[in-house]
Parts: sequence; structure tokens; C-alpha cells
Amino acid sequence: MIPEAVGEFQNLLGADRVLTDEARLQAYKRATIPVNRDICAVILPRTTDEVIGIVRIANRYRTALYPVSTGKNWGYGSANPVRDGNIIVDLSLMNKIIEVDTTLAYAVIEPGVTQEQLFTHLETHATGLMMDPTGAGPQCSVLGNALERGYGITPHGDHFANICGMEVVLADGSLVRTGFGHYTQCKATYAYKYGLGPYLDGLFTQSNLGIVTKMGIWLMPKPECVEAFYFFAPNESDLPGLVDAIRELLLQGTVRSPINLVHRDRALTMIHQYPWQEARGNQPLPEQVAAHLARKEHLGVWNGIGALYGTKAEIAAARKTVRKKLKGRAKNIVFLNKSKIFFLKRLLRPVVPILPSQLRSRIDITEKSFGILCGVPSEISLKTPYWRCTTPPPTRNIDPARDHCGLLWFAPVIPMHPSEVRAFVQLARSTVHAFGFEACFTFTAVTARAFDCNFPILYNKKDLEETQRALACYETLMDKCMKEGFIPYRVGINSMGKVVDPSDTFWQAVGKIKSALDPHLILAPGRYSLD
Repeated sequence: MIPEAVGEFQNLLGADRVLTDEARLQAYKRATIPVNRDICAVILPRTTDEVIGIVRIANRYRTALYPVSTGKNWGYGSANPVRDGNIIVDLSLMNKIIEVDTTLAYAVIEPGVTQEQLFTHLETHATGLMMDPTGAGPQCSVLGNALERGYGITPHGDHFANICGMEVVLADGSLVRTGFGHYTQCKATYAYKYGLGPYLDGLFTQSNLGIVTKMGIWLMPKPECVEAFYFFAPNESDLPGLVDAIRELLLQGTVRSPINLVHRDRALTMIHQYPWQEARGNQPLPEQVAAHLARKEHLGVWNGIGALYGTKAEIAAARKTVRKKLKGRAKNIVFLNKSKIFFLKRLLRPVVPILPSQLRSRIDITEKSFGILCGVPSEISLKTPYWRCTTPPPTRNIDPARDHCGLLWFAPVIPMHPSEVRAFVQLARSTVHAFGFEACFTFTAVTARAFDCNFPILYNKKDLEETQRALACYETLMDKCMKEGFIPYRVGINSMGKVVDPSDTFWQAVGKIKSALDPHLILAPGRYSLD
């Protein structure tokens, strides 16, 4: 029935917004994971009413739809559906910033609004507000990342925690407004999350229960000061002390935003591509080569970054506590603010052309990482997927899927006990090394009690043997970690069947909700669901 449905979609939207030719569909099939999905068509609505019309047509013809915001879900599937035979609903043309309330510090946005778009709007309108960007790059959807329960590293780092009020198209074409939104006269829709009665917002995150077409998101007033702190530890054995320090700083409230702890090998992927000549073809990267590169880049084995937000007096007091907690646990601690970075760049401006390339790179990375802490989206982290790619990353408009990079994200949540973190490090390192890949750890304190380990498996996607080995590595790591209790906070389209257990009463309950809301399985079948 798909041809008949496509004809109706064309009548609704116009032929120019219903894509069926293979050349145009190829852009949606690109991914950094090894996947080859059969995509029937792509449709591009501009309004919520058009989404409602699309869903009603799909119901009549029992046609599966797979909505994406901008399709930049690198390492998890990009714009690909979980199963074959879906029609992609590309929401990127729904890109209006509907409202920004500068007094209550929130924005109301559509799914196609990108990080760059929201940042630019806040700056050009002199709102005095800042957003929390992820490392997924300027073209990533703000709404899409929040629905995946993604995070950043400012005080608003928990993106789902800062959602307030959704507009959702259900599988039967009805429109639901969550929280207070269904009371059209309500004045606090985007100021109070919970409304009256059951709290529904969580149902539409990491699910296939509806298409979110509008969302309120809380923003952060720009503080008087932002001061980043960087710390470096020279030995693998320094990890337990760093874990203790991070937990203590967060639990006592000295630091109000996530802290990142980055292993040397992950940091190298943001600066270099795989040094095949120095490694003499060996995989994974030999220890002596990694250590040599790290010395040139002035990297520790473990490298931390966090930030302090507030008045000058608040930051001065917090700085003392940070130094005290990290003393004896990190070898070097460096504090930087906007003025210091500006002074450094101005001081070095006359000699920048003759500085060693690694020093120029370090200055650039420092400036961009500080920018993220201040709410400025950046492509700095998007160089990582090019680690084993046969071509270097472009200087701008980085697109790992377009450039055939190989990246599989594994993102388990680890309790912030040194013993648990160490156990995970040992398990993950031994597993990926056995398959010939680097152990690229980044621990982000997503709460004061737990890390997410944003762990990439990086491979050459043009090499069939290496691609198959990367997939086997990922599946082995996933199986081992699930068995040991290191469960990912999100998974890619290739893993949803692994985490959804039909015998688990939790997933049975999810299935009952799915059956009630979407009996014909119209929306994203298989996405975090039995059906």
C-alpha cells in the first residue's frame, strides 16, 4: 500500500516535499554504524497540521513512519530507522523558534531548530540567556537531543530535566499537550513542568509513542563569570582519587555542572588521526606511540575539565575548594576565564604563524572547549569519528556520516564508586584491545552520583574486515557490560533488540502503552519497544 500512501502524501505536501528517488534517499541512509536500511520514501512537513495529516494517511494504509529531527544522531544510526520498510518523516523544516521569554528564561521551539540556530537567536536578540550545547555539533537538533535524554556540561546539562511542556501528535492523529499545555488559558505552561494529573512527558523520550512537534526548554541567564578548570593526572592509577574528588565537588555543590574526565587516548582522537606510520600498522595504538603523542600535546593520562559559574566572589571561594579537593589527586590544575584566554591569544598573535602546529591546535581546542562551557556550539568533538578515516576532517561543516567515518557509540552509566569505575575501565579496555581498537574513555558526571561513559569504537568504514570486527567488538562489549550491570543510558538502532527483553515486565508495560496508543504500529516500530 506504500505507493498509494505516497500519492496521498504528495497531495498533502506537494511532490517537492515527498522524496522517492534513490539518489535523494541515499543521504538518509548514510550512517557511521554498519547499517543498510531499506527506506521507502522521505516526507518533509512544515507544520503540526501537516504532521497530523501524515499520521492519518499512514493509519489508513498501515504504513510505518520514522520521525527524525535533523538526522544528526551520529554513532547511533543517524537518520536510519530501526527496521526496514519505513517512511522517514524529516522534521528539519519545522525550525521555528516560536517564543523566547527573557524574564522566565525559556524558549519554545520546533524539532528542526538546531543548536547553532538557537545560539544565534539568543545572541542576536541580546537576550542575556545561554543554552547548553552538546558535542554533537552546531547542526544537531535541540529537541531531538533532549528527547534522547542527552546532556551537556553547563549547569543545564541534563536536557530532559529542562524540558517544560510538549506538543505531541499521537499515532491516531490526535494532538496532546503535556503539563499545563492542554489548558489553553494557562499562563504557566512553560514555567512549571508537571501540570495536573499523571506526568506524561517521559513517555515521549526514547520511545515510539508520538511525534513531538513543539517543546519548551529552560535556558540559563548568563552568569557574571564563567571560569573553567582543567586538571591533569600522569598515571592510570590516579583514576580512583579523581573519581572521589569529582563526586565530592558535585555532592557538596561546589561545582553545579557536569565534570568531564577524559583519557589520553580519547583526547588524541580530537587532535590527530591514527598515526599509521608511527604505529607501523599495529592495532590498537601501541602504548609507546600514544605516550609520545601525549607528551607532545602536554596531555595527562587522565584529563579533566569543569567550570564554575556565578559572581566573582562565588567563583573565588569555589576555586579554593576545587584546588583543595584536587590537591594530591591531580598533578596540574589550571583555571581559565574569558579574559585570560583573550590575553593569551593577544599575546601570541604576532607569533601564531610560526608556533608549532600542536601548540596552535591546543590553543584552538582550549578556546572552543571554553566556548561550549559558555553555551557556544562547536564542532570540536566531531573530529573524533575521523580517527581511522582515510580522509582528514574538513575545517568546517563536519559530517561524519557523509564522509564515511566509522563510529559506534557505547554509553553505559557507571556509579561514581572508584571500584566500579575501575572495573568498567578494565572490562572495556581488555575487550576492545582484543579486537584491535583503542579504549577511548570520556566519563561525564551526568549526576553527582553517576558517570556516563561516552565510549566510541572508531574504525575504518571503508575496510570491510575492520567494519565487521568493530561490530563484533561492540556486540561483545555490550553483552559483557549488560551482564556486569553497566547499562547504557541510550542505544543505537542496531542495539534496541538487545535491550528490549520480552520477559521483562518493564518492557511488557511499555508494550501495553504502545498497543493502546498505536495499535497499528505506525510510529517507529522497534524503537525502544517490543513493537
